[in-house]
Amino acid sequence: MSVQTIQDPGQVSEAIQSGKPTIIHYWDPNIGLESPIAPILHDQAENRLDLDFYIVNSGFIAPPHSEDDLPLTVFYIGGNAVDQAPFDPSEVQNLFQRI
Repeated sequence: MSVQTIQDPGQVSEAIQSGKPTIIHYWDPNIGLESPIAPILHDQAENRLDLDFYIVNSGFIAPPHSEDDLPLTVFYIGGNAVDQAPFDPSEVQNLFQRI
């Protein structure tokens, strides 16, 4: 599956509640046009067909459980955040190793 970019709060909620294990990377485009984490997500999306991948490309949509943490990569199962990684490529790689 490819990495989908979403910018609408409703789409974020739908992705979290989809029932499928989901990775969402919250990115603020005011920091830069593309997150340095994006290539990691694209690579993982090619190999991890068991997960849905999204980049929330909006500075005003924060993780529901951690509104002050942008950028952040979060792993959701069943609508719940079960793991996360701060904005650090090695931490995001570690997240994928844990799941």
